Amino acid sequence: MSGIMRILLVLVSIGTTWWILHKIRKSKVKMEDAIFWMFFSGLLLILAIFPQLSFYLSDLLGIDSPANLVFLMIICLLLEKIFTLSIVVSQLEEKVSVLSSEVAIRTQDEDTRLKELEEKQKDSKQS
Repeated sequence: MSGIMRILLVLVSIGTTWWILHKIRKSKVKMEDAIFWMFFSGLLLILAIFPQLSFYLSDLLGIDSPANLVFLMIICLLLEKIFTLSIVVSQLEEKVSVLSSEVAIRTQDEDTRLKELEEKQKDSKQS
């Protein structure tokens, strides 16, 4: 792995760690997501500090270049994160759909009750 790649991995790792810590301090990220990104940052840092590990793993898995292994690992982790987020979004969309239906039903029920009360008041005034 080239020196530039190692430096880039260290910088990205430090940047990711700083960004996540900044977001945690402002309470803008859930702890589960913060743990994932800290793990991601730590993995990049380990691969940058110990390039022999990426050489060993790339030889073990039959990948031609350690840099390709790093990119493959990053892509796989990010795909897993995207999949997890799509599940969360789907669940939230379902909840929004159910809630909007419930609000519509309650609103219709309240409108019906209001009309019935108005009719009763008209009938009581006419009597």
